[in-house]
Formats: sequence, structure tokens, C-alpha cells
Amino acid sequence: MKKLFWIFVISVSSHNGFSQTIEEKIAKLTCDCLSKKAEITDEIYTSCISESMTQVVMDDKDTKVRESINTVEGIQSLLKKTAEILSKTCGKITTKPVISNPSPFYTDSKNEQAQNSYIIAKDFMRDQKYELAIESFQIALKKDSKFVLALDDIAMCYRQLKDYDNAIKYYKKSLEIYPEGDFALVNIGVVYSLKTDYKTAITYYEKLIKSDPNNAEGFFGAGKNYLALNDSEKALDNIFKAHRIYTIGKSDYVKDTEQIIGGIYQKMKSENKEDLFKKVAEQNDIKIE
Repeated sequence: MKKLFWIFVISVSSHNGFSQTIEEKIAKLTCDCLSKKAEITDEIYTSCISESMTQVVMDDKDTKVRESINTVEGIQSLLKKTAEILSKTCGKITTKPVISNPSPFYTDSKNEQAQNSYIIAKDFMRDQKYELAIESFQIALKKDSKFVLALDDIAMCYRQLKDYDNAIKYYKKSLEIYPEGDFALVNIGVVYSLKTDYKTAITYYEKLIKSDPNNAEGFFGAGKNYLALNDSEKALDNIFKAHRIYTIGKSDYVKDTEQIIGGIYQKMKSENKEDLFKKVAEQNDIKIE
């Protein structure tokens, strides 16, 4: 069987200096983007460099430019070179480091007894002694009922024990306190998928997409569940979006999205929907050759 190669190009449009290299053009646009931000978080950095690469690549008329990023390796090489230029030439980067945006909810409990019980529970959890871990997490939650980390972890223990109803119960409690909690949103989606309630799983992944559009897990999870519902078009759209984010972030999950895209292609091809496949690819600025 002929191997299908996924050629990934992120798009928009703009033009820059004539003698600059492609990396320098992207770096300049990225620096301009970052200079408008009050602070530089991981999400803002990724967004700026992604949009800048999109603008430069799609505006460049030289076919060799596009050919150079026809593979994941090409994209990653371009991103690496651009990042190196940014670190040396962009004052916003050299004078102010990129910072993470820590959540006030993903922190230790201020209640000492709750925190001590949590530490004990985590030790049990690491040893896969989930029943004992649950007991200690329960003690922690009695001392601090809004301890999000304990709620997320007790839910994970129930999930490992295949007690999906209790897992959902505690993920929901976590989300009542922290509605944008990415850990709970991703994992409650997983649990609903395991219960084959794909539509409900999608609702949680879409909440994650809304609260954090740079988190590939929302698109990846939604895409897999749309695929389970036999909605190839929506599945493909979401997986393409996840693929783009994973590629920019140099994630190992790029291979997973490539495999799923390949499977969707074969399915749509067998249904004579290759034109629809290409249409969705084009809508996501993905070039397939």
C-alpha cells in the first residue's frame, strides 16, 4: 500500500523584508507579536510563533519554502531555528523569560492535615494501591473540601479501579470549584468515552477547547469521540487542529494524530469522500500531496 504523507502548512498572509531568511521573517513577526503582550506565557508564545509562521509561509511565493516544511521534521527544524533567532534578537524574550501560568487551584492545600494526608495518598497511588489511596484522599478532603488536586487524584484512582461513576462524581466536584481545570476536563472526557457516552465526552472536550484553545488535548479527545460516532468530517477537523498544535510543540503525539488522520483518510476514500477530506484539510491550512 502506498504510504500517505501528511504535509503540514499553517496559513495566513503578510510580507517582510526582501533579504531576510524565512526564519528571520518569522522571528521578526513573532517578536512584534510578543512586544504587544503584557507578559509572555507558554500559550502566548506558541500562539505568536504559530501565527507568524502561518503568515510568512503562505505569503512566500518560493515553492522551495513550502517544500522545506513538507514534513514534521521540516516544521520542527524551522521552529527550532526561529526560536534560536528570537532568543538572541528579541528584547521581549532576552529581557523577560517566558513564564507559565500556574493555576491557583493546582497547588498544595493550606490545611496542613489535608496536605499530609494527600502526600500519603500519592505514595499509595504511585504503588498502585488505589483503595488505600482513596481512603487517604477522603481524609484530605474532609479537612479541605475544595482541594482540587485531591479531587482530581481520587477520581483517577476510581478510574483505575474501573469505577467510572465515582470517577465522574469527583471530576464534577473538581469542576464545580475550577470549571477550567484542564486535568478534570480531559479525564472526565476519557471516562465518558470508556462508558461509550461519546456525546457527553465531546461536551467536556469542547469546554476545554473554549477555555484553552492552545491545548491540543481538547481537539484530540473531541476528534476521537466524533470518530467513534462515525462523524468523519468533525473528527478530521479536530484531529487536524490537534496535529497542528502538537507539531508546533514538538510533541510525541504527532505520530498518533498522523495515524488517526491516515485511518480517517482510508475510511473517507472508501466512501468516495476524498474531496471532503481535502476540503477539511484546506480549511485547517493543511496541505496534502
